Amino acid sequence: MKIDPCSITNINLYKSSPVFCSKPDNETVREQTNEIPEVTKDYNTRTPIKYTYTGDIKLQDGIVAKSYKLANGQRVVIVPKSGSTIVKTYVNTGSFNEPDNIRGISHYIEHNLFNGSEEFGDEQFFGEVDKMGASTNASTSFANTDYYIKSNMLYEEDLENKIRLHAGMLTSPKFLTEKLEKEKKIVNSEINMCLSEDENIGFTQTVKNLFNINSTSNDLVAGSTDNITALTREDVVEYFNNNYYPGNMTTVITGEVDPDKTIGLIAKYFNQTKVPTSQRKFEKMIPTEKAVRQDIISEKSKGGASSIFIGFSGPENNNTKDYIYMQALSVLASGLYESRFSDIERTFGTGISCGTEKLSSRPSDKSMILFETRISEGNSEHLISDIYKGINNLSQIPPTENELQAVKNALKKDYDLTLETSSGLNSFIGTNLASERIDVLKNYKEIIDKMTAEDIQQTAKKYLDLNKAALTVVHPNGTTSEMIKNNYEQISQTNANNVSFTGAIHKTPINIDEIKTYRTYNNYEVVLNNSNSDTVQYKMSIEKNAWTPRKAATAEVLSDLLKNAGTKNHTIQQLSKEADLYAIDSSISACDYGIRIYADFPVENADKALDLFTERVLSPNFSEKELTASIKRLKDAYSRPDVSPYDKLLKKIYENTPLAYTTKDIRESLDTITLNDVKDLYNELITSSQGKFVITGPFKNKPELKDQIFDSVSKYPKVKVWDNTLEKIYTPIEKTEVYTDINLKNQADILQGFRYKQQGNIKDNTCICLLNIIFGSGTASRLFEDLRETRHLAYHVSSSNGGIGDMGTFVLKIGTTTENKETGEKTFDNVQKAINGFNENIERIKTEPVSEEELEAAKKQLKSSILSSLETNSGKNREVGYNSNTPYGLNYTNEMYNMIDSITAEDILNTANYIFNSKPVYSLTGTKETLDANKEFLDSLTR
Repeated sequence: MKIDPCSITNINLYKSSPVFCSKPDNETVREQTNEIPEVTKDYNTRTPIKYTYTGDIKLQDGIVAKSYKLANGQRVVIVPKSGSTIVKTYVNTGSFNEPDNIRGISHYIEHNLFNGSEEFGDEQFFGEVDKMGASTNASTSFANTDYYIKSNMLYEEDLENKIRLHAGMLTSPKFLTEKLEKEKKIVNSEINMCLSEDENIGFTQTVKNLFNINSTSNDLVAGSTDNITALTREDVVEYFNNNYYPGNMTTVITGEVDPDKTIGLIAKYFNQTKVPTSQRKFEKMIPTEKAVRQDIISEKSKGGASSIFIGFSGPENNNTKDYIYMQALSVLASGLYESRFSDIERTFGTGISCGTEKLSSRPSDKSMILFETRISEGNSEHLISDIYKGINNLSQIPPTENELQAVKNALKKDYDLTLETSSGLNSFIGTNLASERIDVLKNYKEIIDKMTAEDIQQTAKKYLDLNKAALTVVHPNGTTSEMIKNNYEQISQTNANNVSFTGAIHKTPINIDEIKTYRTYNNYEVVLNNSNSDTVQYKMSIEKNAWTPRKAATAEVLSDLLKNAGTKNHTIQQLSKEADLYAIDSSISACDYGIRIYADFPVENADKALDLFTERVLSPNFSEKELTASIKRLKDAYSRPDVSPYDKLLKKIYENTPLAYTTKDIRESLDTITLNDVKDLYNELITSSQGKFVITGPFKNKPELKDQIFDSVSKYPKVKVWDNTLEKIYTPIEKTEVYTDINLKNQADILQGFRYKQQGNIKDNTCICLLNIIFGSGTASRLFEDLRETRHLAYHVSSSNGGIGDMGTFVLKIGTTTENKETGEKTFDNVQKAINGFNENIERIKTEPVSEEELEAAKKQLKSSILSSLETNSGKNREVGYNSNTPYGLNYTNEMYNMIDSITAEDILNTANYIFNSKPVYSLTGTKETLDANKEFLDSLTR
């Protein structure tokens, strides 16, 4: 079954800065004041504002952005580009523009701008966006708040509708008292969710300690529930008027648009003139002059893992070169297969991330450099010691020539992939403009090419001063102060010294004419998809279409060995250095069904890449030494996860399949795994499977690539002829089951799952995707509108569909607050309300046909989702690979796209009855008090 072209994101609170940031070069662009083109009468009674065309911004790779400035001070950038169309506005305000007594108001306003405007009235914003087949989202950070509407252009009127809705929410929100109060419950639920995560707690404390921030809020972006509850409408209006004014906003439009028409629409709908009502607040940031360490014992983490954060005061936001050099340093530290931290990561079986975070909306203020990782409590101090040594070495040992070239290749390839999508291009431009790193837009690759090893080393010396670092360690529940004290003293001593389409615009998702399929003499299916990109997208799969039961951890160990143990001829370090040098980005993995490689690489390095993949698949290094190291890594990894309701749900839903193995099953099985177990699985997969290669690349421009591919495939052993038959594993669930587990969080996480037999035909799959969109996967879905917007039970509620073989699954999910430990509020009955809400919505969709409006909106969402998934070459490669696995062949996506318009409300009704007539399985985690309070209700579900 097709698991996902059906995806719509909810409004999220993000804390990560995009990679590229800058603004147009005012020295080279020309300015020309334009009168507004004559507009037609259907522009209603609005008077477009005048604007100035400030010239072309010539990005690299032939991308040209048109730059404008409205007479009210708002900046506008328009980039014509094939693919999805995104209208996005970046507001230069975030939580570091808030007085502490209203900390969280930026995020609260972000939520409320979706709740009605003077332009649009009191109707549901999400519903109108949904009708266009669009998606919408917003995010709040320390420095910025941004909003977007995204869709593929399916109708001529789509662009104006998007700009009208987008401008209305940003320029004339109503802030109705009733909706302000409603949103407080939702935002407070999200705050409780954030405060249940050790990562958010540790991140916030690191920022506070690094820059001497005094705040009563435990989350510096979301604020506190006390702050949100106390906000008045006057607070909201005052903050909005003082920060949401045209001169403080930049709108970027990327996609299938005409710049002249688009700027006319922007000038029409963003015609407001407004200036700040008082002096804006900026957080005072004073970098620490000494090393600071804070240890926190989590009240809510039950997983046995410590979260570690090491923060440094970084470059000014507008310091272009140092920002790029810091990106290079991050790649050198942890962004390569064989990075400076790779040995540490392999030793401890964990990952270490390094990045730069923008905190202030002022271009001249400092950013934060953050190293972050997670490890079992017993290993936390040893890991900190090794990371400190690694950070010190970055300033002492310059990159080698090979390391420098690998870093440059990685940055340039990431840049190319970022500009491949409308969303990546949009964020690249918008965040650049906000940070005023001017040269990034024009000269990113040139700066990288000129960058030296000394530049990177000096950047480390300049910013990574361990004597001025802020270290935060969040320890799991059960850690004692005495344990921390003893370990702290030890680490301190250690470190002290060192298709046909009925709409107005025709779309064909996949151009079949660009695809060629072959079967080789050794029975491999080879699918070659032509593209214009010089970056090749690659997928290799050797897999069985039936499962042979084995020990739970066997496939996990095989996968880890393929990834980390190297080959018979080369160590993993040697392989990784080769991959870094030639910009070969790949992942190899194994499961009970097969072995796969996903990769991308420059076409000029195809031979190197293909040889590397062949060696890793056919010459693995299986030894007792590597087995012992693998089991140690996996034991540590599987000792860390928190309690999840998915474990018990999936064990029942996917019983008699390898997906039923829980974390506990795998952890316990690790003690029994032998080298012969691993070899037996590997040999079975290599000798008894079928095989397929799917490659998207410049076959027309580089015809030699085809020969290179077939030469590589010829080196693999003979396999069985590819068979698309679905594995027959479905059995009905005969009895309702309820599973529970204790967590320590403010929220109960609740899942309700169903199992059904899937036939694999296009109409059924299309109906299930549409049902999922209508029921729970979107911001205008029934679950979202009812359980979040109306009943205020949760910040997050959703549904999802998936499956394996001929068994399909449909899962509902909600996280609802039951105990707010910060305020003492207890709402144990939210569990019953949430489950009853699930079942009431299920009964409704089984008995009442969906409205034509709902169905039409879902169809647009599904079409747009399919088209968006094909915007990148990696997405095309995945889709082509999936299609080739179906009985419908390469045309599957096109046929599904055509099928969408034929689906009726009766089809959705029948699909709902087919899925929801089976017995449900419930799985939930909550505090012991929550589960005890709901025991009688939960017991009643099984009667």
